[in-house]
Amino acid sequence: PHQTMKPLLLLFCYLKVATAFVSAIRGGVAPSPTSLAGGYDATIGADPKTPIQFFVLPGNTCPYVQRTHITLIELGLPYDVTEVTGMPKPDWYLKINPRGKVPAIRVPTADYAVIYESAICNEFLCDYATFRQQKQTLMPMDPFMRARIRLLNDHCDNVFSKTQFTFLMNKDEEKHFECMNQMEEALRMYEDALVESKGPYLLGEDFTIADLHLLPFIQRLTITLKHWKEYELPTDKFPKLVEWVQSCLERDSLKASSMTREKTIEVYSRFVEADYSFGGLNKNK
Repeated sequence: PHQTMKPLLLLFCYLKVATAFVSAIRGGVAPSPTSLAGGYDATIGADPKTPIQFFVLPGNTCPYVQRTHITLIELGLPYDVTEVTGMPKPDWYLKINPRGKVPAIRVPTADYAVIYESAICNEFLCDYATFRQQKQTLMPMDPFMRARIRLLNDHCDNVFSKTQFTFLMNKDEEKHFECMNQMEEALRMYEDALVESKGPYLLGEDFTIADLHLLPFIQRLTITLKHWKEYELPTDKFPKLVEWVQSCLERDSLKASSMTREKTIEVYSRFVEADYSFGGLNKNK
């Protein structure tokens, strides 16, 4: 009886693994996250027929993950979600991404190729869609437009996001307006881009990687700064940017990939109370 039960138990476990993955479908429907989080060894249990494996934190909490989540939905690419939990990250995930960060994507049908870092993931996904002869406008073919996108994205990562989190985390009242002004100065680049492009998006008529790269941070800004700093983007200084935010928030990809306002405040409450560094973005001394 013992020998008979062992293969049956293995079969049961295999079926549980196989049914844990739920593929997202085109049209902006959010995938159900796998229940096999934390210690689950996805390097062994992955279904080789999975088109794209998408590794995330639970609960749509990470803005970097949200960038790639938006990209996948906008492109309509089929994908499966695996949540990665625990600090430090489990060994099985470090085999996939040695840096231990999310997001990461893996393509089983391409000899399990692994791509990580949100900006690189997003450009890859656009190229992957084009390679599959799928029309996409997130990353245009024009080299000047591509360079423009990368410059805007570099500004987000290396200038704007630092000012945003420094303002949010500042507890020195004497520095309040200094921090606010630095953030607004960084935001001026996006207002100017929208004026130049004539909108509704940063590069014009099409929603691109430049928009989705910035959007998770602006989305969090509008919630967290209003809650902790009683700050809202002033329409007299940023009329185009305010319109852009409202337009982007109506997209299905944003609705499917976002935390609720209540969840955002809950998550960021822990950061504010702990004087979290946000990976060095918080420049308060």
